[in-house]
Amino acid sequence: MDSDYEKALALLISGEIIGMPTETVYGLAGRVDFPSAIAKIFKIKNRPFFDPLIVHVSSVAMAKGLTTTWTSMIDVLAHEFWPGPLTLVLPKSSFVSDLITAGLGTVGIRMPKHELALKLIRDLGAPLAAPSANKFGRSSPTTAKHVQSEFKADSVFVLDGGPCEVGLESTVLLVDGKDLSILRAGKVSKSEIEKVLTAAKIPFSFSEMENHKASPGHMKHHYMPAIPLLLIESPQISQLPLTDLKKIVSQKMNELPAEIQGVKIIKPQSVDNFVELSLSADPTLSARQFYSSLRDCAETKADVIIFYKKEFHSGENWEALFDRMRKAASLVL
Repeated sequence: MDSDYEKALALLISGEIIGMPTETVYGLAGRVDFPSAIAKIFKIKNRPFFDPLIVHVSSVAMAKGLTTTWTSMIDVLAHEFWPGPLTLVLPKSSFVSDLITAGLGTVGIRMPKHELALKLIRDLGAPLAAPSANKFGRSSPTTAKHVQSEFKADSVFVLDGGPCEVGLESTVLLVDGKDLSILRAGKVSKSEIEKVLTAAKIPFSFSEMENHKASPGHMKHHYMPAIPLLLIESPQISQLPLTDLKKIVSQKMNELPAEIQGVKIIKPQSVDNFVELSLSADPTLSARQFYSSLRDCAETKADVIIFYKKEFHSGENWEALFDRMRKAASLVL
């Protein structure tokens, strides 16, 4: 591991990019002060330039260098949730390039809760931009093997830090003065944030934003597996005989466009063979399993992956998973 770590650090120092473990998903990491590294991230991922990157730091002091604003509210949030799966979207400083932020005046910042990621950033002495280490629009990786498989033609070195503990991307929270908006659901919930700020006697208010462009993964479709995912949320549809379900799915799949917002929609040649996605009834374990199980299903010879939403799949603890599942699905019924 030591030699692999030294190689990863040397590559980052020289301006190359690597696959880096975090507690959420593996990231495709490059130092923010090397424009060539940032450009390479976009190129290798086939990522559109309108999709901003999250910047990873190893300390609050490093984070402060990335933003023009650091209030008592931000300080409380960072103290409580960092290191961890919370990204704070704040006004960017001149140190952060427009390429990283998709031309926006804000930047997403977080401190990962993974010892190898934190050590890399500390030893490098510079923040790392690190979107998920997958091709744009496809399922996020939660093991080093996932990254190696995704970029086998690109010779990306991957530092193996084991399977990801959380398994879903971070919560993205926009902080605008006292106003807060969750742009992407994640493990850190709205109620947890409210509890911390209330206890600290920090005034705040939550609002819903229609435009989530300051967050990665804000498009309608994202995280898609190699074969189409069918999410069945309707109790009536879930009770249909398989022959009837296949007819409906076949018709609906044929009606889908080839591409939405730059993401190619995965469509089957036929819908004869289904494989059911099986996840834990515990939301934490289910989130950890999701991307890996999607990849396992996609390696079968099935035409379609199918997941049935149950009554217990409700409430705040399930929001992040079903946000990802709906975006990963070619079709939701």
